[in-house]
Amino acid sequence: MTIQKEIKILDILNELNFYYDNDIFKFNGNDEELYLFLKEKYKQLEELGEVYYSDRFKERKVYISPKITAGINDTGNNYLEFNFQIEDINPSEYKKILEAVRSKRKYYKLKNNSFINLEEKEINDFIELVDSIDSKNKDGNIKLSKNKAVVVSDYLKEKELSFIKGKEIVDDISEKIINLDKVNYELPKDLKAELRQYQVTGFRWFKNLSYLGFGGVLADEMGLGKTVQTIAFLLSEKNKKSLIVAPTSLIYNWKNEFNKFAPTMKICVLHGDKDERQEILNDLENYDVILTTYGTLKNDEEKYEKIKFDYCILDEGQNIKNPLAQSTKSVKNIKAENKFILTGTPIENNLIELWSIFDFIMPGYLDNVSNFKNRFVNKEDSAIELQKYIKPFMLRRLKKDVITELPEKIEKNYYVELTKEQKKVYASYVKDIKEKMENNEFNDDKITIFSYLTKLRQLCLDPSIVLDDYNGKSGKIEEVVSMIKDNISENHKILLFSQFTSVLKNISKRLTENKIQHFYLDGSTNAGKRLELVEEFNNNDETKVFLISLKAGGTGLNLTSADIVIHFDPWWNPAVEDQATDRAHRIGQKNVVQVFKLISEGTVEDKILSLQEKKKQIIKDVLDSDYKQDNILGSLSKEELIELFE
Repeated sequence: MTIQKEIKILDILNELNFYYDNDIFKFNGNDEELYLFLKEKYKQLEELGEVYYSDRFKERKVYISPKITAGINDTGNNYLEFNFQIEDINPSEYKKILEAVRSKRKYYKLKNNSFINLEEKEINDFIELVDSIDSKNKDGNIKLSKNKAVVVSDYLKEKELSFIKGKEIVDDISEKIINLDKVNYELPKDLKAELRQYQVTGFRWFKNLSYLGFGGVLADEMGLGKTVQTIAFLLSEKNKKSLIVAPTSLIYNWKNEFNKFAPTMKICVLHGDKDERQEILNDLENYDVILTTYGTLKNDEEKYEKIKFDYCILDEGQNIKNPLAQSTKSVKNIKAENKFILTGTPIENNLIELWSIFDFIMPGYLDNVSNFKNRFVNKEDSAIELQKYIKPFMLRRLKKDVITELPEKIEKNYYVELTKEQKKVYASYVKDIKEKMENNEFNDDKITIFSYLTKLRQLCLDPSIVLDDYNGKSGKIEEVVSMIKDNISENHKILLFSQFTSVLKNISKRLTENKIQHFYLDGSTNAGKRLELVEEFNNNDETKVFLISLKAGGTGLNLTSADIVIHFDPWWNPAVEDQATDRAHRIGQKNVVQVFKLISEGTVEDKILSLQEKKKQIIKDVLDSDYKQDNILGSLSKEELIELFE
């Protein structure tokens, strides 16, 4: 060997942090320098001559492309076994290897002082998969929940991790979850509704996830019939016990919809008197479905500790968006074989709300909240990955997506509960009227009776327009403000009709307090101003709400920019209601029009609506301001009139 070559070798050894000691070159660098030497820089020496390593040095190595063996097995329950081994590395080190990958490190130093190259695509992809399945894994044996089959199947195909055995198991489960076209669950024969095709798909979606043992989120846009799809599903599972939790304002809507579409089912409302609630809970075997509210459930939480339902379904599931709220914790303590959520707005403010919803339907599916934040909230460009997790278990259709299947107009009776203050005032007033009628104090004077009916209606709407000293709230106004907020956030435009201008003005006041821009039109609005308001509403996307007096604006206006119509107080002549609805539902309308009739549960409104179905000819104009007393009220018996005040 020439002197020049020896000098070159010494220079390279020096650069590589070796020093000479008693005829031996010893390494004096840090871990990263040693890793780089063992990985590739040793080649610089071997190119210049023969290199001899000590036995101790030979023991140190770099797993450049570590061999991984892995397999998936079906255990026959809700979990799959996912086992893996990385070379001959002790499984006790897997947890720290995962942490190194998360930290984007180039290598990991093993306890035996060897290294794993973490820049190699295959091991990086594999460890990322393991981390996503079970971030707590320590030993290479993972319980893989079957609900992650879709994500795992897609990942294995995308990354081409061919060394993993048993991929066909997750592929098969994935296919069953995703491909609803291959399942054919029959609708229950006693369902009293004609479902549209997309609603049939929703029914099958429920059935399929239930069969597979999973939960789900039905996130159809408002107005597409989440309720009837749910009822069809529960009717098909009639022999099982179900709990539906809904906002107080919707609990009686559910009851009425069950009575309408599934009259053979035994339904019970668990709300109100404490002793009655306990009796119901003690007698669950007599009911198919229990309806309760979020507030009532929170109060009854301890009573549910030993109860397990087959199904628990949350309506307006965004009510549990705050994982720290006590009401959320109460709901999540409910035991059920399968859990579903109905919501038109699965995310209102942030992704933690979505995590909370999935934490209810399938706890652990999106990991704990801390790991979820690190992976999806605090990490850029994570939306696509999160979507892969969400999509298999969330069914969301927009009106524009199923427009060809929808009728031009969707009409719905929307039941609202009176507030406690309203109930007291209403009950007192009804009691007084009934006593007067039973004592024949009205002398069959239908005009006087009509005036009392009108006051009862006004108490249903807003007692403050009848009673000067009333300081309570109105259930309808609270609900309609909430409806308006929800719908304008989804870019809908709304027409709200009432025959009482005093009520419209109170609604206007509440909208102003909530900083909701709106237009107002009643009989005092002159013709020129009417046209100006109509034109501005149709061409102004900033103002999405129009409050209109039924008598002043029920005809002669073209408001086709609106796609939602709310009848705040029912007009008992359907033709008059239809005329008002047709302000939006007319030639030029490009969108489906939703029509909501707000009905106060258990009041004169509810009674007359029921009577209207039985005696359409008799009741046609009962509360129309242009009614004909002799023809309408005169045709009602004393008993029928009293029934209106029950």
